Amino acid sequence: MSSSTGTPTRNQQSIASTSSSLYSTSYSLSKETSLTPHRPTTATSNNDFSINNRPATSSSTIKRQGTNTSEVSTTSDQTIHSKRGRPQTSVSTRDGGGGGIGENSFIVAVIEGRGVASEVGMCFIDLKTSECILSQISDSQTYVKTLHKMNLYEPAEILLSTTAFEPAKSKLCKIFEENMQSAIVTPIGRKYFNDVVGMNYIKQYGIEEDSAVLILGLMSKFYCLAAAAAVLKYIESTQNIFFTDHSIQFKYQGCEGTMMIDCASARNLELITNITNPRSKHSLYGVLNYTRTPMGGRIFLRFPRLLRTNILQPLTDVAIINTRLDSLEELIENEEKFFSIQSALRPFQDIDCLITALIQVPRKPTIKHAEQSINNVIMLKHTLKLIGKLRESLAGCENSLLVAIYRLLSDPRLESFEEIIDQVINEDATYQKGALGLRNQRCYAVKAGFNGLLDVARQTYKETINDIYELVNGYTEQYKVPLKIQFNPATGFHLSTSIGNLQDRTLPLVFINVSKKRKTLTFTTLELMKKNTKINDSLTEVYLMSDKTIEDLISEIRKSIGVLYKASESIAMLDMLISFAHMCTISNYVRPEFTDTLVIKAGRHPMREALYIEEFVPNDTYASSANNFQLITGPNMSGKSTYLRQIALISIMSQIGSFVPAEYTSFRIVDQLFTRICNDDDMESNASTFMMEMRETGYILQNLTDDSLVIVDELGRGTSTHDGLGITHAVCEEFIKTKAFVFFATHFHELTRSLTVFPNVVNLHLEVEIGAQVVMKIATGLKFGQIVGLPEDIISRASEVSHKLKDMIDASKEKSSSNKIRQRRKAMFQLTQHLLQIKRSSNLDKDGLLGYLQMVQQEFVMRMEELM
Repeated sequence: MSSSTGTPTRNQQSIASTSSSLYSTSYSLSKETSLTPHRPTTATSNNDFSINNRPATSSSTIKRQGTNTSEVSTTSDQTIHSKRGRPQTSVSTRDGGGGGIGENSFIVAVIEGRGVASEVGMCFIDLKTSECILSQISDSQTYVKTLHKMNLYEPAEILLSTTAFEPAKSKLCKIFEENMQSAIVTPIGRKYFNDVVGMNYIKQYGIEEDSAVLILGLMSKFYCLAAAAAVLKYIESTQNIFFTDHSIQFKYQGCEGTMMIDCASARNLELITNITNPRSKHSLYGVLNYTRTPMGGRIFLRFPRLLRTNILQPLTDVAIINTRLDSLEELIENEEKFFSIQSALRPFQDIDCLITALIQVPRKPTIKHAEQSINNVIMLKHTLKLIGKLRESLAGCENSLLVAIYRLLSDPRLESFEEIIDQVINEDATYQKGALGLRNQRCYAVKAGFNGLLDVARQTYKETINDIYELVNGYTEQYKVPLKIQFNPATGFHLSTSIGNLQDRTLPLVFINVSKKRKTLTFTTLELMKKNTKINDSLTEVYLMSDKTIEDLISEIRKSIGVLYKASESIAMLDMLISFAHMCTISNYVRPEFTDTLVIKAGRHPMREALYIEEFVPNDTYASSANNFQLITGPNMSGKSTYLRQIALISIMSQIGSFVPAEYTSFRIVDQLFTRICNDDDMESNASTFMMEMRETGYILQNLTDDSLVIVDELGRGTSTHDGLGITHAVCEEFIKTKAFVFFATHFHELTRSLTVFPNVVNLHLEVEIGAQVVMKIATGLKFGQIVGLPEDIISRASEVSHKLKDMIDASKEKSSSNKIRQRRKAMFQLTQHLLQIKRSSNLDKDGLLGYLQMVQQEFVMRMEELM
């Protein structure tokens, strides 16, 4: 069987069109006019910024850094007051420049419109990577789409207008406090949510080459523009973070083109973290994560940024998915190229963090900033050389996505960066991991001849280093103690020796500040401390005199900073594809196809397979419009939950562009994934098991579409048997009325009889086979009692009675005329759906199609004769 949707030819997609596959649907920044954000002229009230009890800056004027600066007045009454609904956590304490931020570094501003269909605008900004994402969503009263976006980025702080808190908390505010437990909800002045100011911010800070497209798309997105104004003003005022003009890459992301997975489903399916042990790697992310770069793997979260986003928000565009799958096939088939790319990716540092360091500027220049600027240039030089090696490893690729990545990495501006850096920076200056090596690289980074005083300061540094080595050699000869020179970034050079080298002697009194760690002594001398001070003074002069040259170099690079953003995105995408390809080389995965039918032959649970050594027993799955509701029964511990999760996980893997664990698969594109799995009480919200069941089920029924995938593992167990059965039957009827694919596991065996009146219902049963191993598979039978140690005579008698009762019921059904009528109608319905499916997706030639239709006709006639 082949996919009904043809894959795009390799030469059809240009670099611009393929960029949508790099980061799904998003606008990128464009050209801008030099407008600067302006302040509202109204008087400032006392409820402006309400965070962290931090007083406003003493400076009454803030000047934005960059080519076009504008003064923004800040009145003294912008005092910050805490108005949170929950105690502060460690992530709430942040110092200037983003220091002290916890693992989550996103801040989001949210504002909603009025009306029945709420319009919600959001703007997320990552303080560590300067990633800025705008989104505007038409949401329901449950705010499911808004929560989905929140779960995608897991913000550390959520900014809401003060009107959402007074006189009473809004529904959205309460939902955030209930569902985003790790985030701080902060009120700020309503006037800062200003769409005009937001647009001006984008025009000022947006990358020029992409701004025209973005601004055109945002003209009517008033709410997300207002959110952008609030979050950017907030980080300026409270984080002391300032950006140069035309340096931020803004992106607009809606909900179109992606599968929606709610927070509960992501947790139940263990997409990112393991429920039992959050530190465990046993999650879908852990199975797929073989990324090599920091862009692929977030260092401080240990999450691949792009991989995490794709798992929580899979694609729904078949053309983009197939393009990714084509690239995987090319990488898998060409082992030499695969290992070459994988090796070239490994040395990369975090380009996103490097870009942030280049575009953020301090309010007042400091020695630390000058020192860091030299580090950034050295790191950029190192990164550009790595990009060149990666580009060479991609040469000769044929897939359109890989070709687009190659072209983005071949941008002439990257080569021009190398040229202007080589004009200023010494060729020998390279990135060093050691503190001393990196300090030496900083000292000699700028070429000789740019500044005579700089050369003198460096000569002083060099002579002082030589003096230290001569001093230590003198100590060794004088006191007959073998000494080692150690370096620490905080204290500078110091000495150490082993206790055994003293040979029961005491350490001479010239050595001070002695500390002992195991069998090693560390210490210094007054003369050595003076030398360290002299070195620091000379380094300060070096950094100050290098600063002007380095800043001019960085300013030249900032003019084309957009090319670094695109290079980072390209490398992240390539890293994720290589991770998927690596998974295929170590596991028996196959390429999925996309039709209007769900078919999984010999499917395996990806996490179970990776976790256990013994072979996983595969299971088949088939669902179409003729049998879209599948009722699954079976004893406890028979594997129903594993089977259900397996279907959802394999579907997600297919839509992120990964191969899947099965012998053959075909999928219908899913726009929303819903699960109802957990059966625990929710103590935090004071909700019983039954209340949680009804709440989650109601949420699914309200948001269900015909293209959804629904996984329900037990329903109605939180109340009495009769009430639970009645509720479950009614819910099943609602699911059956839709065209969504529903897999419904239950212990209510009565449903297998009462729901057979519907033609699109299929009954499945999980059987337990006892042998050398306990084997769970889709079948019928009663054998699980042997596992718990029941006597054989009881098991035998129970089986005999069960079969007799089943035979009596089946015989009664077969003789029933109403049952035969139902069965004939069901057969006709399935034939109709089968013919429609053949019409939509068959790729057989005329003779092949005729033969297939004749076979279908014969089977239908035989079936109808049986039911006469």
